[in-house]
Amino acid sequence: MLKNYNNWCVDIYRGIFIERFNDTHIRVAPCCQATSVIEPLETFDFANNHSLAVLRNKFDLGEKPDECHRCWYDEQLGQNSRRINISANQLPDTTVELENLTYHSTWACNLACIMCGPHNSSTWAKELNMSSTKLEQIGKKFNKSKKSLDTVDFSKLKRIHFNGGEPLLNNDHQIVLEKLNDINALNNVNLSYNTNGTQYPTDKTIELWKKAQRVLLCFSIDATETSFEYIRYPANWQSTVDNLLRLKNTLPANVKFGFTITVGCYNIFEIRNVLDWVKQYFAGADVSLQIAYNFDPMVLNVNAKNAAIEYLKDYKELNGIVNHLISTKKVTNNRWLIDLKKIDRRRNTNWKQVLKVAEFY
Repeated sequence: MLKNYNNWCVDIYRGIFIERFNDTHIRVAPCCQATSVIEPLETFDFANNHSLAVLRNKFDLGEKPDECHRCWYDEQLGQNSRRINISANQLPDTTVELENLTYHSTWACNLACIMCGPHNSSTWAKELNMSSTKLEQIGKKFNKSKKSLDTVDFSKLKRIHFNGGEPLLNNDHQIVLEKLNDINALNNVNLSYNTNGTQYPTDKTIELWKKAQRVLLCFSIDATETSFEYIRYPANWQSTVDNLLRLKNTLPANVKFGFTITVGCYNIFEIRNVLDWVKQYFAGADVSLQIAYNFDPMVLNVNAKNAAIEYLKDYKELNGIVNHLISTKKVTNNRWLIDLKKIDRRRNTNWKQVLKVAEFY
């Protein structure tokens, strides 16, 4: 029996995040936000896995496990966490049954976004010239056919979320949809994607999407114009805009759109531009925000924080970010500048020429 209904999360009992780890193992967690563990692929069992069972027991007891620190952190900031969004309008219970699948379908990505890294982007790994041995160490050495979902029971799935990498870059996600279609279960499922907005789906994917209950394409857009191109390197802003508008104008009626803004110290003065652009071209689209934990805006200097608070305070969607800046006024460091300088040296770019926060440094 649950000890604290306020801490309940549906994904703890009915969700799973799966990511390939080389050929013989998978990373698993209740969702993509939680801390994952590496498990043998052949013996993984959703209902009886030890790591997941321990986590479920902690929630039964009303605890706030460290594995879910990202949601607790977002909630502390006053933002809606993934836990709150996914659990809304559901009655708390502890039934263990797989309904929500988050599939880290591929690390293949055409971008090397500054807040990302080689664990989630093949372009990052290529840029860093990572050796075969290093790729194996981080779980990105693949030789055999993809079998990471062979042990998953699809029959009761209600929701599938694809992320990556860039999930629309290859057909990993399409294989999952075809499996659902083969068992006549696709029409019972809501699909969602985290996508960088640069890719248009194949005709086959669109045909499969038509059979789903609903499809949500959630675009990762953190700035506009040249700031966007620096952050989401080496994307082109105008080409991305053209693709987003093409998606909006041509996809089936059951495909909806949302935006995820990753907020870091580097783009704190670009966020309003994104919100204004979304309101102009995608009025009514869902917008969510998340902190770039390796570039947390709390490390900005005091002058930058004060200016950012003034810049953001009139946008109610940004109240959580404003509160975060206010509550961390005395926290500051410049380590993030070292990371940007390393990136600039590799790419022959210059953050000071394109990011407005440079005014304070």
